[in-house]
Amino acid sequence: MTTIAVPARRGAPARRSSTSARRPARVPAQVPSRVPARAAVAPRLHVGRVGALLALFTIFALVSAVVFHVVLAQHQMQLDHLNSQIAKEQRTYEQRRLTASLLASPQRIIQEAERLGLVVPAEPAQYLYADNAPMPETADGATADTIADWSKTKPSLGPRQP
Repeated sequence: MTTIAVPARRGAPARRSSTSARRPARVPAQVPSRVPARAAVAPRLHVGRVGALLALFTIFALVSAVVFHVVLAQHQMQLDHLNSQIAKEQRTYEQRRLTASLLASPQRIIQEAERLGLVVPAEPAQYLYADNAPMPETADGATADTIADWSKTKPSLGPRQP
């Protein structure tokens, strides 16, 4: 058999094309260890699983934080809307309160009465008493006297008032 030499590249040795010149691939020598082969692979797999679980937990925590902030922002927007609505209703309440106080003022009531044709009497009002009119009776058969029976008539007002 004839061998043909291939021109060598710079920095690289010439290759031989002969099959007889080839050497088998060099297998690295295995270093004897105290740990069996399966046990040596297991810690690497365990570390990989822990790393994957840690990455998943981190992603879950970040997504949870984003969801929490979104919900928080939505509730803050609802609070802002409610605060503006409360302020609006307070302004309406104050306006109506002012209107009611103006309508209830004595000067306006007098003007309204005069517009309706009412006049102030020349003399103050006089109470009329009917002679021999029956007086209302109490539970014990005696006649009722509002001033004497003040505590029975108006118990929520406290002691007798002048």
